[in-house]
Amino acid sequence: MFKMSQKTIVCGAASLAVFALASAPAFAWKPSKEVELIAHVKTSSSTYAFASAVLAAIKDEKLLPMGVSLRSIRGARGGKARAFVGVKNKGNPHMMQALTPSQINNPILSKSKVDYKLFRGVAMMVVTPLNITVPGKSPYKTMNDIVADAKKRPGKVIHGGGAFGNVASLVGELWAREAGFKQTYVAYEKQGMLELLGAHIAYGMHNPSQIDKYVKAGKLRIIAASEKLGAYPKIPTFKESGYNFPVLKQYRGWWLSRDVSDDVINFYVGIMDKVRKSASFKKYEKKYNMTSTWVTGKALDKMLAEEYKNYYKLDTELDLIGKKKKKKK
Repeated sequence: MFKMSQKTIVCGAASLAVFALASAPAFAWKPSKEVELIAHVKTSSSTYAFASAVLAAIKDEKLLPMGVSLRSIRGARGGKARAFVGVKNKGNPHMMQALTPSQINNPILSKSKVDYKLFRGVAMMVVTPLNITVPGKSPYKTMNDIVADAKKRPGKVIHGGGAFGNVASLVGELWAREAGFKQTYVAYEKQGMLELLGAHIAYGMHNPSQIDKYVKAGKLRIIAASEKLGAYPKIPTFKESGYNFPVLKQYRGWWLSRDVSDDVINFYVGIMDKVRKSASFKKYEKKYNMTSTWVTGKALDKMLAEEYKNYYKLDTELDLIGKKKKKKK
């Protein structure tokens, strides 16, 4: 029988302890200063609301002891924010930018090289519904009403919103193509919200956070949504309304400069995992009918590369690449 001395056991245990420490999944990187969250949108937008919810959860849960802040850098369809994070702050592990579909598609539309290839994904956290919204006193009650009117008056029905090429504008175009009607899309500086409230446009496609207070006040009505709304269960989906066109997903998440290590990515994935499980973030999801989702790291990078290919194909089919449409103020 093989015998081990007490000394051998002690030495062996010490060796195992060293091995365990070396192989433990503890993060090898932690912030050495304040982490800055960058949003490429105005402070009243749904994307900023998402970023603010993440900021609040990080502070409530004390996840970043060195501090965290949020600021908006707008311009060039998010290009200024992308350039700031991916070029000017290349390799900076203390800065993240809010990730939305527009940051994949807008570089295609503007033929910009400041695109997804300069970034690494951290996490995709939520998907937001898209609502077809009309003025409170609009004669439109259903999607069919809009289609019927647009067929009677080709090009006269106005769909208003943000920059052409964003998810809402593309979904509106896909709907028009499937249903066989012609409409006019007008891009406004403030997403067309004032024009919609004033009944100067026929309809808009907005996120719950943009319209919720106006719907509750009776100033706007939702006639259909991309998916069932917990707060408005009687509102039909696009499919329930009789339409089966492709609906592009409006996701929200985070990415940062590609020139950071795997340890940095893993650290922030861990932070965002705690954020999404926090009470305050769950409250945000419920308030705005968000669908929780979780795609991280390399899996997210792969998804974004595929998104780029799909958007490029769609933009080519719709003849949108390189086209400039000015916003109205």
